Amino acid sequence: MTIFLMSNNKERTFFKRIFYLVILVLFVCVPLRTIAYLAREFILCTNRNDTPIASYTHKDIPKRIHQVFFKVSNSSIQEKFTKGPESCRRRNPSYLYTLWNKTMVDEFIENNYPDVKQLYDSYDHWVKRVDAAKYLVLFHFGGWYIDMDLICKRSFDKLVTEANRKDANVIVHTTGPVGISNDFFGISKHHPFLNDVINSLRHSNQQWYFLPYISTMFSTGPTFFWGRYLNYPQKNDFYITSNDSYYLDNLHGASWHSFDGVVIWYFFHNMSEYWICLLTLMLTIILLLCLRCRKRNSSLETPEN
Repeated sequence: MTIFLMSNNKERTFFKRIFYLVILVLFVCVPLRTIAYLAREFILCTNRNDTPIASYTHKDIPKRIHQVFFKVSNSSIQEKFTKGPESCRRRNPSYLYTLWNKTMVDEFIENNYPDVKQLYDSYDHWVKRVDAAKYLVLFHFGGWYIDMDLICKRSFDKLVTEANRKDANVIVHTTGPVGISNDFFGISKHHPFLNDVINSLRHSNQQWYFLPYISTMFSTGPTFFWGRYLNYPQKNDFYITSNDSYYLDNLHGASWHSFDGVVIWYFFHNMSEYWICLLTLMLTIILLLCLRCRKRNSSLETPEN
């Protein structure tokens, strides 16, 4: 019975992963190079960078908290986002706290990572720039990153103690429907994982067409972050907790979610596993047929020499 349940859970995880990828083909318009990138990143897990990952001696996570906030026009969002930083400073009084605004981030990148500046400026959404900023800041200084819509309920010292017992110097948490999230994580200074994440930003900047939520998730956001973990060879550096609600409370700000994000999350929360698997299979078949037709049409249109 136990073996059956374990097998069933593995199958569900597999189908969730596949579905999360093929959701991109709802309108059957994803380029072949993007599909190849997704296959290497999330299914084969062979998408390694040219830069080798050097051995890394264990270092403690610095007692620093970083948050990144670019002003938005909605005053209610700005007012709500003051609760999170206040709680983090109150629960972690011995931690150095930095709130990075757009001007600070621009100057930091220009002075320390000018080779990333062009890619950073090219992003079409401010959330992508916030994601890139958090990776650069945490790589440079180490410490903790926390999204503005998260309330800190306890100090992070206990998490650090638990991670140290396993000799881990990267602390992340699981998220729904699958994977790990980049809204809250701790990491030591100059850790090679974030070096890999930063080097991978130029590869993940694929052509995602007109789906803003999908574009952010796969270019710089949590799904991109999870993909980098799947391809990272030294997973023993990670301490992954599923008990993040013990430390955090979510205000569910989601100020950057657009129409497609709302639809996707509604779908995941209201459809059963079986319907998800069925739709995944249907979309995969449609995609393969479209690719086959495209290849056939291309060969017919090629003039003879």
